[in-house]
Amino acid sequence: MSFSSIAVGSPFYILRRADKPTLEVGVVKSKIDRQPYGTQAAIPLAFANNNTSQNVSIVVDVNGKDVQVPDVPNNIEIASDKDGCMYSGSREAMLQAVDGMIQTSKQALEQVDYHKSVLTEGEKMLETLNPSYAEGKQQARTIKQLEERQAATDKKLDDILCAIKAMNSTKA
Repeated sequence: MSFSSIAVGSPFYILRRADKPTLEVGVVKSKIDRQPYGTQAAIPLAFANNNTSQNVSIVVDVNGKDVQVPDVPNNIEIASDKDGCMYSGSREAMLQAVDGMIQTSKQALEQVDYHKSVLTEGEKMLETLNPSYAEGKQQARTIKQLEERQAATDKKLDDILCAIKAMNSTKA
């Protein structure tokens, strides 16, 4: 269902793809047809796919809160804005968008081990290819070892001081 077919009272779907994706389902509260993109001074970049189409602004009631969906082309089923929110009056179009998002995430998760190995092996490769990088990495390892030794020595000294204090307090 294209945006031109949406009527007041129709269900409307909003997919927010931020840190934690959420789907909101609302009801179209109002719809205003706008002039063609070609006659407007500013074209929303996320929706600028057809300069001859009319556009529409929609207000959706989502759980008692008005959500504005400004200036979307009326000849498409689903639109997204610059913030990554997706809007549609079509449940099927939103199902496809959610499925696409899930498939993309599955593919990304399948590649996690590969990317971890790139980081590990890439460090080794950089050390092989760049002697100054290798020297810097070796210095960092040496400093870390020295810091660990110093921390262990400090702990031993603290233990010795505590033992001496305990012996002195029992003598008194």
